[in-house]
Amino acid sequence: MFQFLARTLSFFYDIWPSYAGAIILFTLAVMLVLSPLAIKSTRSMIRMQRLQPEMKKLQAKYKDDREALNREMMAFYKANNVNPFSSCLPLLLQMPVFIVLYQVLSGLTKTVDGTFEPKYLDHSSNLYQDLTTENEMMSFGMDLSKSALEELQAGGLLVAIPYILLVGIVVVTSFVQQRQVQGRNPNASANPQQQMIGKILPFVFIPISITLPAGVVIYFAVSNLVRVGQQALVTKLEYSHDQTAAGVRDAESTPKETKAKAKPGDALKPGAGGGKGTDKGRTPPTVGKRSGTDGGNGAGGNGAGGGRNEANGARRAGAPAGS
Repeated sequence: MFQFLARTLSFFYDIWPSYAGAIILFTLAVMLVLSPLAIKSTRSMIRMQRLQPEMKKLQAKYKDDREALNREMMAFYKANNVNPFSSCLPLLLQMPVFIVLYQVLSGLTKTVDGTFEPKYLDHSSNLYQDLTTENEMMSFGMDLSKSALEELQAGGLLVAIPYILLVGIVVVTSFVQQRQVQGRNPNASANPQQQMIGKILPFVFIPISITLPAGVVIYFAVSNLVRVGQQALVTKLEYSHDQTAAGVRDAESTPKETKAKAKPGDALKPGAGGGKGTDKGRTPPTVGKRSGTDGGNGAGGNGAGGGRNEANGARRAGAPAGS
């Protein structure tokens, strides 16, 4: 395992001839391999947060029966396709990589007679040949084989500034991850224990990071940055999908709701049923009856009625009736 990881670093060093660059590319490769599991973990956490109200109901219902509560909770998780431990899997799988990376960096920077005598590497590799001419693993202004605490004690605050900034990136990105988790959970503000964990956990990385070689802290920082991006992307996609689905459901239910709310008298309202939308469109019932009567008499009375109308019109104009 040590040889495999060292040769992988050597491969990335050929691509990016920088000690820190090789570690960054290696970290990105690890995160890429773990991406499917990390995405699945984030989705599972989102589902669990949505199911919090139902879970609280079960906890209240079986608060006096621990065995029944565990049984019902497991059935609830299974029915909703949720794994409560999935959020821990990406971190657990990274732990062996972290331990091995720590050992590999220690082996690569083993000093003999004032210079490095790297272990685990092929002697013909560029990484081996470059390390054998150095006694410091310098990159980005830091000796990646040293920790922030060692540099602070040996060279003072000024020398340790790059190491402290690197530790700060780890803490800030850890804090952002916790904020992402709490931001997805509408019940986070009502859970003081979760709030306390979210505030304390990022600062736990301070005593860990200041004692580790800077090369390992770079691995922490890059993996945290990738994780923040993954969580933001998955959360956006999940909630945008929910909003789209809700919009489709609303659009499908609108005609039914409109039809259900319609009243028989709505047909007489202005504009209803293709009317003109004015008061003229409201024909009183008596007018309708008269129209029907007139329509029945119209065919037989048009001739006679027409003649009388012409005669009357002529008399009004002062002309002889016979004209």
